[in-house]
Amino acid sequence: MSTITRFAPSPTGLLHLGNIRTALINWLYARTNNGKFILRIDDTDLERSKEEFTSKIKYDLEWLGIDYDETFNQSSRFDVYKERFNQLVDLGRIYPCYETPEELDRKRKLQMAAGGKPVYDRSSLKLTEKQKTDFENEGRKPHWRFLMNSERVQWDDILKDKVDIDLLSLSDPVVYREDGVPLYTFSSVVDDIDFNVTNVIRGDDHTSNTAVQIELINSLDQNKITFAHHALLTASSGDKLSKRDNVISIESFRDKHIEPLAILSLLATIGTSNSIELKDSLQQIIDEFRIKTISTSPGRIEIDLLNSLNKKLIQKFDYNEIEDRLKKIDDRIDRNFWETTRGNLDIVEDIKGWGDIVFNSNPIEPVDKEFIKIALDLMPDEPWNDETWSNWTSKIKDKTGKKGKDLFLPLREAFTGMSHGPEMKKLIQLLGRDKILERVKI
Repeated sequence: MSTITRFAPSPTGLLHLGNIRTALINWLYARTNNGKFILRIDDTDLERSKEEFTSKIKYDLEWLGIDYDETFNQSSRFDVYKERFNQLVDLGRIYPCYETPEELDRKRKLQMAAGGKPVYDRSSLKLTEKQKTDFENEGRKPHWRFLMNSERVQWDDILKDKVDIDLLSLSDPVVYREDGVPLYTFSSVVDDIDFNVTNVIRGDDHTSNTAVQIELINSLDQNKITFAHHALLTASSGDKLSKRDNVISIESFRDKHIEPLAILSLLATIGTSNSIELKDSLQQIIDEFRIKTISTSPGRIEIDLLNSLNKKLIQKFDYNEIEDRLKKIDDRIDRNFWETTRGNLDIVEDIKGWGDIVFNSNPIEPVDKEFIKIALDLMPDEPWNDETWSNWTSKIKDKTGKKGKDLFLPLREAFTGMSHGPEMKKLIQLLGRDKILERVKI
């Protein structure tokens, strides 16, 4: 059987780095095993699910280069879920419950006060038909629970090795709400069976949920799924990542002009036994992927690290790779301009600032006008080359006695308005004699 994995986001918010890492791991596992990667949109909660988020999920994946072989929405499969639901009701594996949320909360508090675990007591299994009718006549609609038969569930997890879950410590899960909407625990199992998913790879917050789902799978079919549970990423503060945190959404990074390969390089190596480093291509990430390198300890998202990878990537870009993109920023940017300034860019779009410095004539009034006047008087005629700056500053040094920072910083600030930037021997060639004379006001 060929490998089939899936990524199953709910369209209730933006994808963040943690979501995408799970998508990436599943995608890489499929691609390295000549398998199939499915995008499943978990939109059974019609009230909270938004089409705009579905579109953004797909766009985020496309932008990153994570392609999928098949996609479907759970909302298109309500009839299928109902059919499987009725099948398990007939088998006595799903039963109706009529407690209100307040009654369930009271039960849990009493159990905990008595020193027990807050596990559902299955009292609804003892209801007579008359009691059920009385409840419904009161206007109560049942929610439905799956009856777990096993005391324990064990499986060999790709990342966590042998996992053993005590089902007696868990409540029979609610699989259908009062309004007839199937819950994730149930619909996910039906989909994984129907779409022949072979590997479910997800965060370790799903570990106990997996035990319940294995029980569900076995009630409908024979479990043929191999599970893997990776540690979740956390924010740099150690807090859990959230869809509500737009600071780490993929959309926010795109808006900040962070490169897709920088994001994927980080997510492919963070929380693994490998060092975090920039990759040359998506193909390199595929070629180097080994699921066993993923750690069971959580990795922390450090935005400074992502920014560093992004900066390294920009410095490697050849002009031909991004010529069209640069021309949209400023059509005067050529290869020489790019190669001169790229080492000082955090994002490609920062080059606009250097375009303003090189192409525009905003006046600059130097602090030490006498020193700058001497420098301008000694300025050589064009054409200029890589030796011009060294020869020019040597003459200025001989004339003024200034050296080091006292020599170079005032010149940089007077000619560019900046205290840092590209090598001056290159930058003055972009500026040219006339631009410098036009800009500096003494």
